[in-house]
Amino acid sequence: MKLKALDQLHVSAVQSDSLRPGQVFDISDAAGAELLVRHPDKFEHLADDDVEAEPGSDAEKAAGDPVAPAAPPLSTKPALKRKTK
Repeated sequence: MKLKALDQLHVSAVQSDSLRPGQVFDISDAAGAELLVRHPDKFEHLADDDVEAEPGSDAEKAAGDPVAPAAPPLSTKPALKRKTK
């Protein structure tokens, strides 16, 4: 279940830091339902199609960044031998 925090608050089951207003987070269905019953003015339930990527999230980075170029192939040439004194 995805919930959106409407106020700054702390839910240790979600993360160690405080949730910020407007922050979207995942939580189990049972825990999310309990939060909505206990604090209906603090959380908003979001349908899966209503959820947009948060600024700076991995989903946004993946959507905005082009695929990184592959590493160049390793050389098949033998290593040069250095002269030692």
